[in-house]
Amino acid sequence: MNIRERKIELRKVMEEKRASINAEERIEKEQRINERLIRICTDKLLASGQAAESAAPSLLTYMPFRSEPDVTPLMRWCWSQGIRTLLPRVVPDTKTMDLHIVQSENDLETGSYHIREPYKDSPVERNLAAVSMILVPGLAFDTEFGRLGYGGGYYDRFMQLFAAQGLPRPPAIAAAFDIQLIPQVPSSWHDFRVDGIVTESKELYK
Repeated sequence: MNIRERKIELRKVMEEKRASINAEERIEKEQRINERLIRICTDKLLASGQAAESAAPSLLTYMPFRSEPDVTPLMRWCWSQGIRTLLPRVVPDTKTMDLHIVQSENDLETGSYHIREPYKDSPVERNLAAVSMILVPGLAFDTEFGRLGYGGGYYDRFMQLFAAQGLPRPPAIAAAFDIQLIPQVPSSWHDFRVDGIVTESKELYK
């Protein structure tokens, strides 16, 4: 079985495992994840002094889909703290993502792949240097910071843009449940690795 086939099989397994978390457990786990993420954002985006600079710090995050950890509490906290919140809107024709500035959940609609995403005419952030931190979704992660995505390659292509523009990549943090941590994620040369993983019980960093 080659890497591509292993990924396809593992995606099925991990989708089922993540979806198996019951509603009561999920609420508790998501609360813990959001508490950890808020503390991290406080340290990295507010305590660092970025908020005092001319440009407010920016968090690129995601809208939860299916059984992904719900990080909307983190988004609401960012809005309350003056942290600019960016959400991706996929461009299917080019298989890329535009980063839209979102100021509330009223700025969202159901888009490609039935994922809630920003309205097409909402403001777009073109300056990658303005991104302070990235919160990434995924199906599985390992302690070497490997990530199993959904197979579209959107985040892999996006992460390559920083190097292409001669920019340092901001910290990329994964939000996940403990059940999503596995011994090893099958990886190809183009698969990026995250810089940290936050679950309901632990935080791992490079």
